[in-house]
Amino acid sequence: MSTHSEIFSHAATVLAVQSMDRSLTFYRDQLGFTVTFTWQEPITYAVLRRGDVSLHLTLRDDDSRPSSVHTALYIFVYDVRAVYQELENQGVALPQAPEARDYAMEDFDVVDPDGYRISFGESVEAEGT
Repeated sequence: MSTHSEIFSHAATVLAVQSMDRSLTFYRDQLGFTVTFTWQEPITYAVLRRGDVSLHLTLRDDDSRPSSVHTALYIFVYDVRAVYQELENQGVALPQAPEARDYAMEDFDVVDPDGYRISFGESVEAEGT
């Protein structure tokens, strides 16, 4: 029996990718994640981490691509403009600069090699609060 007051521990986002090498290069070299675990050789599963964000990649066994309408990852950050500048310096394609949204976030998106939309956002104080 658990001694924790909360039974849930944490969650992991798992993205199915077409090319593990291409995805590891993108997340490690362009987005700044560290590879903390890999499974098998050639690699079919990997765990990446940056700060408190953990991301898992699994090698897709078919040629299908994710639906960009339904698959997205939102990463909460403390300084969205610094993240944007860092990614710009790494040569990441950035379709738009960080923008203040009506849902009290300032954010921007990137698209990974498999078509997954990744948003980076910082909470901002809503006007009048």
